[in-house]
Amino acid sequence: MSIWQALLIALIGYMSSIYSPWLYGGLAGWYTTGRPFVAGMIIGLILGDIKTGIMMGAAVQALYIGLVTPGGAMPADVNFAAYIGIPLAMIAGLPSSEAVALSVPLSFFGVAMVYLVVTVNSLFVHWQDRLIEEGKLRAAINVPIYGQITNFIVRFFPIFLINYFGAPYISQLSNLIPPIVQTMLVTFGSILPAVGFGLLLSFIIKEDFELLYFLVGFALVAVWKTSIVPVLLIGVFLAYLDIRYKRAERSATMVTEQPITEGLTKEGSLLSGRDVRKAYFSWMFWNLSVQNMERMQAPAIVRMLGTVMDKLYNTVEEKKALLARHTPFFNTEPNIGCIVPGVVLGMEEEKARGADIDDEIIINTRTALMGPLAGIGDSLLPGTYIPILLSIGLGLSKDGSIAGPLFYIVVFLGTMIPLTMWLFNMGYRSGINAVEAILASGLKDLISDAAAIVGGTVVGGISATYVAANLGWEFKSGEMVISLQNILDSIFPSLVPLLLTLLAYYLIAKKKSTIGRTFFVFFVIAVVGVLVRFFV
Repeated sequence: MSIWQALLIALIGYMSSIYSPWLYGGLAGWYTTGRPFVAGMIIGLILGDIKTGIMMGAAVQALYIGLVTPGGAMPADVNFAAYIGIPLAMIAGLPSSEAVALSVPLSFFGVAMVYLVVTVNSLFVHWQDRLIEEGKLRAAINVPIYGQITNFIVRFFPIFLINYFGAPYISQLSNLIPPIVQTMLVTFGSILPAVGFGLLLSFIIKEDFELLYFLVGFALVAVWKTSIVPVLLIGVFLAYLDIRYKRAERSATMVTEQPITEGLTKEGSLLSGRDVRKAYFSWMFWNLSVQNMERMQAPAIVRMLGTVMDKLYNTVEEKKALLARHTPFFNTEPNIGCIVPGVVLGMEEEKARGADIDDEIIINTRTALMGPLAGIGDSLLPGTYIPILLSIGLGLSKDGSIAGPLFYIVVFLGTMIPLTMWLFNMGYRSGINAVEAILASGLKDLISDAAAIVGGTVVGGISATYVAANLGWEFKSGEMVISLQNILDSIFPSLVPLLLTLLAYYLIAKKKSTIGRTFFVFFVIAVVGVLVRFFV
């Protein structure tokens, strides 16, 4: 690997990390180029082997497809797993399964860096407090920019140094590993995607009977060798039937519904459309840029309001008061939840126009909304929508095709950018009434139920493709050889991968096992399975 390749991978790796703002915040960064599937394509392009990069990225992505970070918790960090694990595996010529195994310790290394960042960043929020108090408001609203220093140091330099100086030794280290240990690592990497799919199922399945949709998708691919597009269409059809039934049931019990579009006009506004767009972009780019355990996203709210404070107030004292009341803790899912900053912006404008709105009402509204929108956002976006799109993309790229990553990029950004714009503007123009209408309408539940059906069906099909287990037990009598693999395949193809995925789901959803503990269980299964020759 040349120094320029290592530098470019490190730069994109930094820009794709969870707290980096430069690629439309998390939308084009953490949720797009930060996905191992897309990262594999980018790394393959830099290293001159796109097909291998995509196949490596797809294998790693299958493990982390169900990764959700609710409330700022980070069970695993896919940034180092992708931008260190994939290039090292490619340079060393390792198989995809070993790239998956390599990604696990790297992901935990990334988690350590995440918690280092959010701890150190607490210093920045107190600095922002002092700047506001001293009336240095321009400097105060730029604190999220300065906060990127920490993130850059712990992302760019490890990715560059490990890739550039470590690459020559990976292949040598691989050659020193005994064959039985290599078999254990390959087996571990082959069965490990079951943990990712089990984690995803734990988020999208609310009732046990919904596992039937997963089994349908699995059987379509494993038994009838159906491609992913028909599996998706079958899932959509099943979701359509479910929605029709539930809509009929709701219409029989509900008398009236408050229209969501109520109050979408604001007369005599202090803010122009350009000002609102500026506030929107400020939030979307900087919402996690100085993430910290003490205030979470509060500095980003301060920065957003700082972009329009001159339009709302004339005196320094009024502007100081505006920014100071939004320094307390704030945390929500920043994309679906961008409706909350929109509501805050609308309320602050009304207050600036002279409406009888005191500080406590604004803060209490902000606090009351952030929790429900965090739950909705986490369940619908990283918990459902993103994994469904990734699953479809993985199905399109099982042979290393570029179609899968491109499909994910185009569809995800093509839907999420307009959606976040609409949600922010709806929050700004309708205020809290818009949020109450959405929560009361049952729309979120219908979308969640439909996504669970589509997601469960698609994930079933992808599990049959990306979870692998080569069985070694055989019975020999003379020239007759009876293979356990052949027996099980004649009963139900890919039965062991199915059971492993269901085991992962059971451990995570029913036994509340952490992802680290589940990794360890599967490592033990791989080691013991190889030692007794169950896996080969």
